[in-house]
Amino acid sequence: MNKIVEINQDQFVDQVIEKSKTIPVIVDFWAPWCGPCKQLTPILEKLVNQKNGKVILAKINVDENQSLAGQLNIQSIPTVYGFVDGKPVDAFQGAQPESKIDTMIMKLIDATPGNEIPKLLEEADKNFKEQNFEESKKNYESLIGMDPGNVKIIVGLLRCYVQLKEYDQANEIISSIDDQTLANEDIVKIKKLLDGIENDEGSNIEDLKIKLRENPNDKQTRFELAEKYLNTNEIDAGFSELLYIFDEDPKWNEESPKKKLLEYFDLLGFSDPNVIKARKKLSTLMFK
Repeated sequence: MNKIVEINQDQFVDQVIEKSKTIPVIVDFWAPWCGPCKQLTPILEKLVNQKNGKVILAKINVDENQSLAGQLNIQSIPTVYGFVDGKPVDAFQGAQPESKIDTMIMKLIDATPGNEIPKLLEEADKNFKEQNFEESKKNYESLIGMDPGNVKIIVGLLRCYVQLKEYDQANEIISSIDDQTLANEDIVKIKKLLDGIENDEGSNIEDLKIKLRENPNDKQTRFELAEKYLNTNEIDAGFSELLYIFDEDPKWNEESPKKKLLEYFDLLGFSDPNVIKARKKLSTLMFK
């Protein structure tokens, strides 16, 4: 199956309307003289090629197909339509950021009739939020077999591995993905977490705990202990120590506890159960 095709108005019903009943079709209305088209079309082609046959790009030269352009009320180019199940479900005009176009394409794929992945993803996410990490991991592992290039699935599986401290499996996945996926914002954050865990020797935690028992008001020692907990993936313990300092003195050391909390909220993601709990506690302390 050709992922990128050039069609005319006589082929529109067959190649767009009928074809979109089984696979999403993106229709790119362009013209040879259109400057923005020359920027947009290569981005569309690149993104469609990355979807491994889950979407088709149909290119239509408006100069050669003016009747169709008129029927679809194409008033400026480039104009892009997304068809699913025989109907246009999304559209935009003019050049757009690659990330916005990719989001649109993923929505079209998710909306495809018979696509079970969104429902299964929802179940995996639900298990993760409820801290059923083993079950969530099984969900994501099944999903990655169905759609290996889906970044949402990769991120979900990596976060399960981090929660379960299965770092070798997480690093194995990271080492196997392509450079573009590796540049994904969420994967960059997970890699930073993993690198921090690997680089920490886990030393002197007991020494810090003893020191803190001897002087519970020593905020610097408590902060160092919090960092050690975080670097050994004892997230709940680390957050608890940081929140304790913040409760005692919100401005201590230029608000270092709050900054560290916000840093890890971002790295772990707002769906992380520890983050959800700590954010609520932080909000309560901030506005008490």
